[in-house]
Amino acid sequence: MRFPKLFEPGRVGTMEVKNRIIGSPMERNYCTAEGRVTQRYIDYLAARAHGGVGMMYTEATYVDPRGKGREFQMGLYHDDLIPELGRLVAAVHRHGGRVGPELHFGGRVVNPEVSGLESRAPSVVPYVGAGGWSPRALDRDDIAELVDSFAAAARRAAEAGCDFVGIHGAHGYLLSQFLSPYCNKRDDEYGGDLAGRMRFPLAVITAVRRSIRTEMPVVFRISGDEHQENGLALADVCAIAPHLVAAGVDLIDVSAGMYETNWWITQPMEMPQGVLAPLAREVRKHVKVPVSVSGRLTDPSVAEHLLESGASDFVTLGRALHADPDFPVKARAGRLAEICTCVACNQGCSDMHARGLPIICLVNTTTGREREYAIRPTPAKKRIVVVGGGPAGLESARVLALRGHAVTLFERDDEPGGQLLLSRLVPGREELAGHLPWLVGEGRRAGVRLELGVEATSAVVLAEHPELIVVATGAAPGLPAIPGIMDSPVVDPYEILRRPIGGGRALVIGGGIRGIGVARVLAAKGVRVDLVEVGKELATDIASRSRRFQVGALLDQRNVTVHLGTTVEKLGEHDAVLWNGTDRLELTDLTLIVPTRTLLPVTRVSDDLYGRGDTPPIFLLGDCVQPRTALEAIHEAAALGHRL
Repeated sequence: MRFPKLFEPGRVGTMEVKNRIIGSPMERNYCTAEGRVTQRYIDYLAARAHGGVGMMYTEATYVDPRGKGREFQMGLYHDDLIPELGRLVAAVHRHGGRVGPELHFGGRVVNPEVSGLESRAPSVVPYVGAGGWSPRALDRDDIAELVDSFAAAARRAAEAGCDFVGIHGAHGYLLSQFLSPYCNKRDDEYGGDLAGRMRFPLAVITAVRRSIRTEMPVVFRISGDEHQENGLALADVCAIAPHLVAAGVDLIDVSAGMYETNWWITQPMEMPQGVLAPLAREVRKHVKVPVSVSGRLTDPSVAEHLLESGASDFVTLGRALHADPDFPVKARAGRLAEICTCVACNQGCSDMHARGLPIICLVNTTTGREREYAIRPTPAKKRIVVVGGGPAGLESARVLALRGHAVTLFERDDEPGGQLLLSRLVPGREELAGHLPWLVGEGRRAGVRLELGVEATSAVVLAEHPELIVVATGAAPGLPAIPGIMDSPVVDPYEILRRPIGGGRALVIGGGIRGIGVARVLAAKGVRVDLVEVGKELATDIASRSRRFQVGALLDQRNVTVHLGTTVEKLGEHDAVLWNGTDRLELTDLTLIVPTRTLLPVTRVSDDLYGRGDTPPIFLLGDCVQPRTALEAIHEAAALGHRL
């Protein structure tokens, strides 16, 4: 077996677990507004149970409507919710999986505009993201009621047939708010020193333990470090952990962060895999129950190393299973090239979740649409030509071939990937290109005929006698309508990324990720860079958690000057005039002008085909329709592939 520790059976309390993989409690926005489980949710978890996960949470599941953080979050606050949860549990059990909820109350981070009720917390410590509302401090009666709410929700989970009960004590939610000196300013028996701050969480664990059968395990999730000044630190957690076990916890699941430091909760691609391992390793020294760890674990080799090195007893995988429900069975069989690996872009999952939308996945278009996008053989096999080997073209070709069509894909470059290939050249964004080998490999395994290094003219396309044509030729950099730009030393941003030029002074126009990438690679070559962005923020076109790392790395460059809220009014041979709404600024001695905001659809092939009278139906995809994100292009491609 390739990964013997990862697939070694384990035990949580008295519960046997077939391997060391725990599916994390990702919130998904798949429930109804009353917190009820839907068929979409059942299909999603059933797919992951079928894929071989050892045990998995449902998600952070609110025990009282006052603690509800998202409109479509799962709830377990009333007996009326038991039947649907029971259906979900039965579906997971049919595939040999173990499942349980993570009991949750949001506290200070709850926005009353979502819950419809006043938020409550240990103390009046507002969270800026909660819509400007301040929570009310819980009194003793409120605390007693909440203890009962957690216990009642645990009892409902047991009645629904769940295998274990999780308790959410991490990420700055209510239980961790009591534990954290940053959030807990109480001067009664529930505050003050560590013993006081632990009192409520320990009461919840005790009540949960009493409300369920003895052999049903209790799992507690905790932030090993909140990474917040005056917040919960690793030394505190190591002191807390033995008390959790004494109260009845059978496994401690180590995460990190709180809402103020949310990049530690869902780490972007700019952070390394296994980044939380040191926290779990230290906590594990203080308890005799198993410890699990989360934190960007998308490579089975990394997971195996953590287990083998003694950092943890289990690994908690969230986005890895979100991207590929069959991650366990593929890893166990050594089919590593077939794993659809999470690239930690956070665009389809955490950013969609924050917007209140059902989460999807950039790399796996079937995620969250398991029933809708199940491969259904086409009733009429057709010859289809796909023009363009970027992410949209590759995804459409893959799906079309899986459904039985005869697909030929033309890509003019020797290597497919389109704009996604350029991410390899942008510091910190290299993992995005890691999706391409899977797309290409799966396309070939499905039967796609890849013609690389071939310019697909209309004649080349029609020589294949296609019955349908899919055009996914992407977009190319264009020139903004700035006076004097044609007389300036303007350079294609993609060429700068491929072959950065050293020395001189550059004006980079646009503060999206392309502009930041260009500015960083030029700065690393010693170029003095002025970056101009008309908006008030940088990198708004990438996920929020990545943004802080990309912007921070840019601002750390001493030879980069950023001009926000600024326009470029005029360009000359070696100068530029900027306007920030108040003052004009002249830049001189410019050797490079690099516009990065303007992308233009590449439509030459489709225009030629439309100009003929003998062409079959043509479908356009992705940036050649309108430049957008890879997430949008790939999902548009999948939708077409399942429709044709």
